[in-house]
Amino acid sequence: MKRHFFLVLTILLIFPVFILSAVGEKEEVSGGVVKYYSDNDESELDPLANNIIKGTGLKLEPLRLSSGEAWARVAAEAPNIGADMHFGWPLSFALMAKEKGLLMQYKSPAWKNIPAEYKDPEGYWYGWSYWFACIAVNTKLLNEKGYEMPKSWQDLLDPKWKGEIVMPNPGTSGTAFLTVSTIMQLYGEEAGWDYLVKLDANVAQYTKSGSAPAQLVGQGEYIIGITWDQAVQKRKDEGYPLELVIPEEGTGYVLDVAIIYKNAENPGGAKKFIDYIGSKEFHEEVAKYRSKVTYPGVEALVTFDPKLIDYDAQWAAANRERIMSNWKAKFAK
Repeated sequence: MKRHFFLVLTILLIFPVFILSAVGEKEEVSGGVVKYYSDNDESELDPLANNIIKGTGLKLEPLRLSSGEAWARVAAEAPNIGADMHFGWPLSFALMAKEKGLLMQYKSPAWKNIPAEYKDPEGYWYGWSYWFACIAVNTKLLNEKGYEMPKSWQDLLDPKWKGEIVMPNPGTSGTAFLTVSTIMQLYGEEAGWDYLVKLDANVAQYTKSGSAPAQLVGQGEYIIGITWDQAVQKRKDEGYPLELVIPEEGTGYVLDVAIIYKNAENPGGAKKFIDYIGSKEFHEEVAKYRSKVTYPGVEALVTFDPKLIDYDAQWAAANRERIMSNWKAKFAK
C-alpha cells in the first residue's frame, strides 16, 4: 500500500514538471490562435486571412498597422512582442528586428520550391510577394507636347520636365524612400544626392502617399509621376492614359515578408502558418491582389518581369533615418 502511495505521489510531483517544460518551450500545439501584425491593405487583409484559416485550421487575430507604426510598436514592446508573428512587412524592417534579436529561427520544409533569394538561409524571414518603384507617364499630355517617352532615371533631369514631375515624400511614403534608396544604391551617396538636387528642380509637388502621383498624372495634372507599379497598372486598367516605365538602369523593389517573434505565445501555430504560405495554393490567392509573388510559375497582377537592381534592404534599413533626415533638410517644401 505504501509503495502504491509513493508511486502516485512521485507521478504527481513529476507531472507538473512536464507541463511546465512544455509551456516553457511553447511547442505544445500547432493550432490554436495565432496573433499577427500586418501592413496588408484592407482590401486583401480578410481574403488572405480566410485563405490561411481554410488551409491550416488556425484561428487568426490580425492587427493592421502601417510599416512605420508597426516598427514603433515592436520596438516599444520588445522583447515581449504582443503578436506571435508578422505577416506583410517590408524586408528592411524584418532585418532591423533580426538585428535586435527579436526573431525566431525556423527552417520551413514547405518553402523548398521558392527561390533562395526570397527567403533567409538561416530561416528568420520568408518573402512571399514584392512590388517595385516605377515611372508613370501621361501619354496624352506627352503626345500633345511632342516629347519622347522618358526611358531612364537620368531622363527625368532634362530641364523640359520642370514643373511636370510629381513624386511622394520619403518622410511619409515607403514608395518614395524606396526610390531615394534606389538612387543612392545605383549612383552612390554623393552622386545620388547630386541627382536628387537636380531632380528637385523639376519636381512640382511632393505628395504624402506613394499612390497619389499615379492618380495626379492619370488625371492630367502632371506628365510624369514617380510611384509604384500597382498604382499605375490599376489606373491604366481603369482607362487612364498612363504608361508604366521601368528605368533602363533598373529599379528597386520591396519584398514583403513573414517572420515569427522569438517570444511567440503560439510558435507551433506560427510555424504552421509559415508552412502554409509557402504553398502554391496560397500564392495563387495572393496573385489576385499583388504585383508579384515568389512561387515559381504563379502569375500575379504584373505580367512582365521588371529589370530589378540588386537592392540592398539591409543597407536601406540601417540608413533609413539618416537618409530621411537629410532629405527633409534639403527638399521639404
